[in-house]
Amino acid sequence: MLEVVAEKTGYPVDMLELSMDLAGDLGVDSIKRVEILAAMRDQAPDLPEVDPAELGKLRTLQEIVDRMALDEKAPLDEKAPREAAQGGSATQSRRADRPPAVAPGVPPTASSAQPLPQSMRWALRLEATPASGFALPGLLDATAIAVLDGGSGLAELVAAGLAKHGVKAAASTPGATSDGVISLGGLADLGSVDDALAVQREAFVAAKAVAAKLTEGRGIFVTVQDTGGDFGLSGEEPSERAWLGGLPGLVKTAAQEWPAVGTRAIDLDRDGRDPKTIADVIVAELLRGGTPHRDGAAGAGIEVAIRADGTRSTLISYAADVTPGTQRVTKESVIVASGGARGVTATTLIALAEASGARFVLLGRTALEDEPASCKSATDDAGIKKALLADAKAAGIAIKPADLGAHAARILAGREVNATLRAIEAAGGQARYVAASVTDGDALGDALSEVRAAWGPITGIVHGAGLIADRYITDKSLEDWGRVFDTKVEGLRALLEVTAGDPLEVLIAFSSVAGRCGNRGQCDYAMANETLNKVLAVESRRRGNTFFARSLRWGPWDGGMMTPDLKKHFQDLGVPLIPLAAGAQMLVDELTDDSDSLELVLGGEPRPEALSAPDADRSVPATFDVIIDREAFPTIDDHRVKGQPVLPVALVLELFARAVEATRPDLVFSAIEELKVLRGVALEHFSEGGDRFRVRITRVSNGDGATFRLELLDADGRPRYSANGIAERSTPTRTSVPPRPGALTRFEGTVYDGGALFHGDAFQVIVGAPDIGETGLEAVLEGTASRGWPAGEWATDPALVDGGLQLALLWTCNAEGAGGALPTSVKSYRRFVRGLIDGPLKAILTVTDQNADRSISDVVLIDSSGQPVAELLGIETHVLPGSRTSSSVRA
Repeated sequence: MLEVVAEKTGYPVDMLELSMDLAGDLGVDSIKRVEILAAMRDQAPDLPEVDPAELGKLRTLQEIVDRMALDEKAPLDEKAPREAAQGGSATQSRRADRPPAVAPGVPPTASSAQPLPQSMRWALRLEATPASGFALPGLLDATAIAVLDGGSGLAELVAAGLAKHGVKAAASTPGATSDGVISLGGLADLGSVDDALAVQREAFVAAKAVAAKLTEGRGIFVTVQDTGGDFGLSGEEPSERAWLGGLPGLVKTAAQEWPAVGTRAIDLDRDGRDPKTIADVIVAELLRGGTPHRDGAAGAGIEVAIRADGTRSTLISYAADVTPGTQRVTKESVIVASGGARGVTATTLIALAEASGARFVLLGRTALEDEPASCKSATDDAGIKKALLADAKAAGIAIKPADLGAHAARILAGREVNATLRAIEAAGGQARYVAASVTDGDALGDALSEVRAAWGPITGIVHGAGLIADRYITDKSLEDWGRVFDTKVEGLRALLEVTAGDPLEVLIAFSSVAGRCGNRGQCDYAMANETLNKVLAVESRRRGNTFFARSLRWGPWDGGMMTPDLKKHFQDLGVPLIPLAAGAQMLVDELTDDSDSLELVLGGEPRPEALSAPDADRSVPATFDVIIDREAFPTIDDHRVKGQPVLPVALVLELFARAVEATRPDLVFSAIEELKVLRGVALEHFSEGGDRFRVRITRVSNGDGATFRLELLDADGRPRYSANGIAERSTPTRTSVPPRPGALTRFEGTVYDGGALFHGDAFQVIVGAPDIGETGLEAVLEGTASRGWPAGEWATDPALVDGGLQLALLWTCNAEGAGGALPTSVKSYRRFVRGLIDGPLKAILTVTDQNADRSISDVVLIDSSGQPVAELLGIETHVLPGSRTSSSVRA
């Protein structure tokens, strides 16, 4: 161990002791920990696997040695902040059951080399996404949800709305016993930017209060904000509200750190509506929009935007190439670049200097100082440390390893700054360096006054400064959070303030993919970068069409703090890195773009669901909770037996289909098979609070498609329905139409007589009287759209499905002379088109089996062009006991 640490840190072996603190004594950060671990395994391949994130909790070298033989987990914990490599963290912050999250959105695969992805530029848009009908996971099981008012005046109303449906929520401040948080501070009226930033701080404090409990179990974590109902993409909200924009970064990080917890970031446009209306919208989203429906592949459904007109959308990333135009930075430009003197930011500025000949003011924290003469011949960290240690020994000074490392780091940083200045000059630009904190407005103001006197007004900003201090929410202190958050957010604020009088033409923020997807251990960094994105949107709109703003959410770079060991680690996991030259050219190209894309991910595709562990046990059941009540499913009022609302089989089939789509959004729901009514469901609380159910779904096969076992459980956990669900790569097809049954005559009875067909208006989908005979019938049906069911994206056409079942009931009762029958199973349901079907459809029912009390039939639905659109095969119906009459209602 000591030899490896000496090699990787440059400290002489004789300075090292196993009792030394990695951060405090040696200045070892998480990147170096990964290097040390990799080097130890290279020397001793038989050592057990130890997740790199687990090293974060280990303080001393001895603890690492001891840990190498253990199999227990510990959460990530970084002691000291460090400058961020642009993109996500340059660390691998992960637990043993989760893949590294430095570059969220890249599916982990084993490979020895990682080619550059075909697309490296991803824009952002809102896409309308109807609610799934399911509750937010964890909501109905939570025992103590704290609704944090945050000055919104809504907490009591939201808590009461949830309590009406049996949800255990109360207006309160989150504590250690809370297993849920709904933070409403983002809806409060704001008087200043400081007010907005205080809301973000309060949300982090709330997350930390429940972190220990939510790390270990289920619950919910929700934030609600008003940044225009579009997550600030339009930039139309008042400028101070843009500074709320980091709240989704906290939620998306929480979703990764607490995988069993239901998470949601809601942007709700208040639009002057009264508090009760706003509270009702929030409650409805939590009760019926909780599980992603058809948008999991695009953004995991965590972020939901709700406009004042009720339009519900989620954020979608899509590949978008640069639209080439004119270079906006020229030799006349004066660009202030924070964090621009070192690392990958410096690399991009050198390329920009070559392309434009511009003048650059580089801001950094490194104070330039003359290095000792003994170090001038040393070319690396180890050589500098050796020289400094020799100087200290010669002077009789005892020096601690951490102090030695800090001095060496300052020397290397100074060299890098000077090298950047020379490179910019060599590339055809001009450069000067200012040693100042980007958050120190006074120091920046003084420095830029000198720049203006020499070069003229500032015309552009590149904000690249950033820190990371990786710790899980449960371990991160408010001080940790503030250092990371403020460097990005207060830094941008200071830059905008000191250039308020300048004719700015360009504003570039070096953001991170961590903001788009969240990143374990980096809630502060994700929140900060999300805030930058939204502030730039407001600045862009405020300053007009001639102003150019871009928030560049970089993925990880193949440079900067990317060490060979860490690079190999990325490659083994299939994480694409941005080559330095390619990334530098991306900035140059971006400054010619004529599109209106402001928030961009540069690097691998941002797909949060790709963070799922590759070896996760997919056979573990997933659950989807739903409350059936009049408010959510008003048409059930027309599905009553003897006055009692009864859950329709067609609606169960719809819920099963939605669960399949939510579980495999990359596939297309195609069929429900072996649907069985285990026990019918009377809805006892339909009019007051609703009845709770849970869809349990378990994968039973996989391959090109997927098959799932489905169950509908009641509030007591008893199964009421079961089925198999099928998802495929494409919608199935059927071209054959069954023959018309022979010897049909017109049905002469009353179709909806209150007996065999008890259905009310919303379910009366049989048009006119069918033609009926001994082997089947032919009828015309209307669908969900025609009967005025609630608008939304249905996975099936439930009114048509129910109509098919009604035909089977009608035929059975007619054939058996019975006053009532019920469907008890369906062999299979398949649809051959997506969405609801317009216009009346022809339905052909063919009887395949019959005895005294039971019949089995197939129903095929055919559109006006003669094409089958859906089929219900093997519908089994049974005559209700005691319902036979003396004679059947014959055609």
